[in-house]
Amino acid sequence: MDLVSVQSHIKANQYLSETVAQLEKDFLMIGVNFDIQKPVTDYKALFTFTNNLVNSLNNQDPKRILNLLYRIDLSEEIVQKQMKETDLTFTEMLSELIVKREIYKIIVRKNIS
Repeated sequence: MDLVSVQSHIKANQYLSETVAQLEKDFLMIGVNFDIQKPVTDYKALFTFTNNLVNSLNNQDPKRILNLLYRIDLSEEIVQKQMKETDLTFTEMLSELIVKREIYKIIVRKNIS
């Protein structure tokens, strides 16, 4: 994942609505509603909402998180590597990786088409 590219798009709030739509789609595919209040104005709000949802899932049904990671193609190796390198809590780190993976998918899709 090209995190430099993703970070620059996050700072510019580019592709925000597309990222929200992709998150809604992927969470729905694992049976979880991603009912964020719209319009989402910045990525910080999106990270916060995603973190609350991931934290809730982690407490209630951790298998769904694994399904989500598989669905969005976020490898276990990346998660384990990031766990060793971050000061964030597990769910904060996971939420950040999920949102960054989703925006990366949007960026790649935009560059290919």
